[in-house]
Amino acid sequence: METSSNPRGGLSRIEVLVILMLLLVVGVVVGPWVLGSRESARRTACEERMAGLAAGLIEYERTQGRLPTAAAWDTTALHSLALHESSRWDLFVGPNWAVELLPYIGRESLFETFDADAPICADANRSLRETTLAEMTCPADEYNRPENHFLFDPTEDLAYHFARGNFAINGGTQSYFTNEGSTKTPTGDHGHVEIDVEERTFRYWGNGIAGFNKSFDADDFANASSSLIALNEIRAGIDTIDIRGCWALGHIAGSVTWGHGINGDAYCPNNNWARSDDIQGGGQLNEKFGPETLIELGMPCVSYIDKNQNAASRSSHEDGVNTAFLDGSVRLVSEQIDPALWHCLHSRETPPDAFHQDIAELVDWPGSSEEALVPVHTTTEDTTDELTNSIGMQFVHIPAGEFTMAIPDVGNNRDTPPETPAHPVKITHGYLLGSTEVTREHYAQVMEELDSPNASNEIEPDQPIVNVTWHEAVKFCQQLSVLPDEKAAGRSYRLPTEAEWEYACRETKSKPYEWNPSRYENNQTGHAAGMSPPLSLTSVASYPPNALGLYDMRGNAWEWCADWFDRDYYTRAPVENPAGPAVGYAKVVRGSDWIYIGEACFINYPILPPWKSSPNIGFRVVCVQTPPEK
Repeated sequence: METSSNPRGGLSRIEVLVILMLLLVVGVVVGPWVLGSRESARRTACEERMAGLAAGLIEYERTQGRLPTAAAWDTTALHSLALHESSRWDLFVGPNWAVELLPYIGRESLFETFDADAPICADANRSLRETTLAEMTCPADEYNRPENHFLFDPTEDLAYHFARGNFAINGGTQSYFTNEGSTKTPTGDHGHVEIDVEERTFRYWGNGIAGFNKSFDADDFANASSSLIALNEIRAGIDTIDIRGCWALGHIAGSVTWGHGINGDAYCPNNNWARSDDIQGGGQLNEKFGPETLIELGMPCVSYIDKNQNAASRSSHEDGVNTAFLDGSVRLVSEQIDPALWHCLHSRETPPDAFHQDIAELVDWPGSSEEALVPVHTTTEDTTDELTNSIGMQFVHIPAGEFTMAIPDVGNNRDTPPETPAHPVKITHGYLLGSTEVTREHYAQVMEELDSPNASNEIEPDQPIVNVTWHEAVKFCQQLSVLPDEKAAGRSYRLPTEAEWEYACRETKSKPYEWNPSRYENNQTGHAAGMSPPLSLTSVASYPPNALGLYDMRGNAWEWCADWFDRDYYTRAPVENPAGPAVGYAKVVRGSDWIYIGEACFINYPILPPWKSSPNIGFRVVCVQTPPEK
């Protein structure tokens, strides 16, 4: 008779250990699948809820004939009309786009409780603003929970709670600056503030689909609905003092994304630079958590700015953010998307034919890996040092040579970003570069437009032509090239590459530019970059030229270059004759020897899409001299 190894019955110790090991193995194998399934379900729910909001937007536009405003701001509540600068928004912020949308997403009863004659912070609207709505929630965001309401306490006896939300209307990717900049620093795509003191009106808008006290309709959109982002995913604030992500709060960061394109420092989704979001209460957040923790949590913000002026799209998903387009489609956009493309997908001004691929393929497009064709250089070996063409434009010969591109200026006390390193460049051919920027007179002669973009009796004809798009600058080159005298002489024209521009600006040398403090008091150089107060545009050649005979390389108007813009391009540019990426969505603009100086290294202020213009941006051209036919 055999005896049992376990006379008491049940499982032996070894059997228990084997079972535990099997369960552990199953857990290791199945655990990630369970987590992945949970995230997939959360993402699907997020997409479906965003699609519902997009459908509500479309129905709102159909019935109202326009899209909703980002929010209505009451101009009677404060003496000052600079509402965008005020920290007491509890007194004037009224219904936002999400409140206006409630009847269009099946929340009519909640909308009926809203008192439209009172601000969102009024007692009459307390129940609405404190209501958590599934339609406004992404299940993946662990901070969107009832015990993490945003608490705003502007005074000792006032305290307002807001339920969280994860979806924001697209206010725009423009710079948060509300002016066009200057010769010191142009602002490419910028915000707009319109204040009428007599009428007591205020409007504030960017390049997106909604502004404050400003709505848009179909006639305002160049971009197609299938390529224009309407809604962005955002994250709920990580603490009750964090204003970000509040569905009923009609302000930047609360329910509006703003200023998160190429002309700012929050230029892509889930941007994790320490200073990317500028929000009210940012100092308190940094003091409570520290910048390192905020970065670790993916919710950084500036410590020294205490107003809502830019806020990026953010999500709890691992690889991107959900976005809803104006046609109702919802797509996950990669964190690695090209910053200029991200910018243009948010701009109502983007021409629909600007996109080189289908939008479904572009949402994770990181930028072009191919090189633009190397431009034609001067081909004659006996080029003279100077040339004057048939309309009086003067050119200087720039010899071939080598230099180090992107060396920081003297006084740059910050580490340069890794994607913009100094790097060797070899210009293999000499070229003829305009000694001055193209003037208004030159432009009118070639384009036969007496009413040029700068037409004014107060502007001298020898001032640089500005307010021209990149496309118009290229058109000028084409028209100049086909003038009979220019064709007979074997001359054609193009814009300089960025490398050619910097090489000439640096006088073909590899040395940092050294600021001369005395010029702040008595500027004799005309160098405008960094100048305070900014210099005005003036006639070309008003100041002495550089060692190559070139005027205003560091002053007067900023200048279009031929290259497409890519923040990472310096890391992979070829040594010989770099000409930029083959494809892109914004063009390089230069006006100093290096644009990445100090904190501005993360802010590409002057960069512009080629269909936009600026009163501070002009251009100069390269003359290509070919040998006469024999």
